[in-house]
Amino acid sequence: MTGLLTMDNTAIVLDSTCDPSPGFFERPGLYMVPLKVHFGDETFRDGVDMAYQEFFAKLETSEVLPTTSQPTAGEFLAVYKEVRQTYDHVFSLHLSGEMSGTVRSAEQAAAQIDGVEVYDMRTVTTALSLATERLRARLEPGCALAEARAYIRHFIDHSSLMVHAATLEYLRRGGRIGRAASLVGGVFDIKPLICGADGTLQSYAKVRGLKKAMAGMERFVEETSQPDDELYFVTIDALNDEEPQLIREMIERLRHNSHFVLHGHVGAVVGTHIGPGTSAFAMIAE
Repeated sequence: MTGLLTMDNTAIVLDSTCDPSPGFFERPGLYMVPLKVHFGDETFRDGVDMAYQEFFAKLETSEVLPTTSQPTAGEFLAVYKEVRQTYDHVFSLHLSGEMSGTVRSAEQAAAQIDGVEVYDMRTVTTALSLATERLRARLEPGCALAEARAYIRHFIDHSSLMVHAATLEYLRRGGRIGRAASLVGGVFDIKPLICGADGTLQSYAKVRGLKKAMAGMERFVEETSQPDDELYFVTIDALNDEEPQLIREMIERLRHNSHFVLHGHVGAVVGTHIGPGTSAFAMIAE
C-alpha cells in the first residue's frame, strides 16, 4: 500500500472489552466485534444485546454466575470483509492474549483476507479505546503506515492501567485470588489496586478506604510517568460515580500537560471478572 493513511481510507476494529464512552462506535471507521456473556443457557453479546446497566442489574439478582467467551474467527472474518469494502487498511486492536483467546480468533480471520493488521494490545477495558483515539489523532492529518505501526507499538510498550476493585469476590470467582484472601478483604474492607503488567492484571497494593486508594493511585501515576510528559488518559467505572472524577482531578493536578480523552463504562465481559463498584484509569505518555 502506498500513500498516507487517513480517516477516509483506514478503519479500526475493536472487541467489546474496549468499554467505550456512549456513542463511540457511531463514528465512521470504527467497528466492534462482541465477546459474549452467558447466564446459564442465556447468551448475550457484550455491548450489543445488553447495556452495562442491565448487565450489573442482572448480575446482582442472578443465581447463576456468568461466564464469558470469545468471538469466533468466522465472526471476525465477516466484519473484516464488510470493512474492507470501504477501507483500504484495517487495524484490529484487542485485549491481551494472556486474558482471552480473542486476539487469536482475530489473527485466524486476518490470515484469510488482505489489508488487516491484528495487534495484541497487552491490556484491556477502556485502555483499548484510548489507543484508538490516539491512533485516530494521527490518521486525521494523515500519516505513513510505518508511523501508525510505530505508535501502536509505543502504546503496547508504554501505556499504563490501574484498577481499584470494590470487592475481591469477583476476582476470587474468576480464580484470580484464593478464597482466604477474599475473606480477609471482606472482613477488613481491604480492596485491591490492580495494575496491568506483561499482558496480565497483577496486584499493586491492598488498601483500606478511598483516601488510601487515591494515595496509591497517585503513587502509581508518579511511578509510571514524568512531570513534563504529554499525558493522555481515560477514566473508567463499573457503577461508580464518585471516583472517576477524583481520579481525573488527581492526574490533572500531578501532570500539568495531561489531557483527558474520554470516560468509559465497564461492560458485561470485563464486569463479570471485576464486579460492580470498580473504578480505573489508563494513560499513555507521548
